[in-house]
This record gives sequence, structure tokens and C-alpha cells, in this order.
Amino acid sequence: MTKIFLDTNVLFDFFAERKPFDKEAEEIMEIAYEKQAALFCSAISYTTVFYLLSKLNGKQKAFMAIKDMRELIKTVTVDDQVIGKALESGNTDFEDAIQLECALAIPNLHVLVTRNPKHFKSKKLLIQTPKEFLDAFNQTIS
Repeated sequence: MTKIFLDTNVLFDFFAERKPFDKEAEEIMEIAYEKQAALFCSAISYTTVFYLLSKLNGKQKAFMAIKDMRELIKTVTVDDQVIGKALESGNTDFEDAIQLECALAIPNLHVLVTRNPKHFKSKKLLIQTPKEFLDAFNQTIS
């Protein structure tokens, strides 16, 4: 089964229905819903998505989205080791460094999906935009 790590921006696109990015995020969620892939995100994505959604739609809708998120996506722990590696990574965006270290901690992960691939530098992991991922995924199942 394909393992996909989702950056916070992809999650927010989906739950906030942020145009025009929500369509691709929705397709990725559908792939997971159909059990064609396993989705992962870092624990910090929950707080960021909740904060942004509560500002946009209110806390009640934000809590509902977080509950939905938990049902479909496996959470990667942000622990002392992840923080240490993120600090040592040299990445100037600390949040992205944490995301990348969480992704690298997942055995046999196939891809990190983000709308900001330039923020992630890794020779160990494939980094793709939602469109790039969907194009490649759809080619492999055709």
C-alpha cells in the first residue's frame, strides 16, 4: 500500500475547502478512503489546522474536522528526537523541518505531498505537489 505524508497546507486545503487547491486534496483523501493508500501527518498539523479552521469557520466546525482527520490519517509523533533532527537539519523553516523529520521516521514512506516542495530538501524522500502525486499515482493504477 502506498504511504503518503501530507504537509499541513494540503490538509488545510481539504478541510477549509480552499479553492482551487481543495480538488486535488480531496482526490488524495479519496484514495485513502478507498484503501488504496495510507495517509500520515505530523502531530503539529492538528494544532495548525484547528487554529486556522477555528478562525475561518468557528471552533465547533474545527473540532469536527479534526475528528474526521483523525479517522483517516495516522499521526506521527513529534518527540525530542524529531525536534533535535529538525534543529540540526539546517532548514530555516522550523515547521517544515519538523514535517520532514516526521515523514522520514515512517518506514517505507513513498512520498511527502506539499504545495511548497521547495521548502523540503531531501535525498531520501520523494517530495511532490498534490498534482504531481496524483498524476504519478493515476499512471501506476492505469
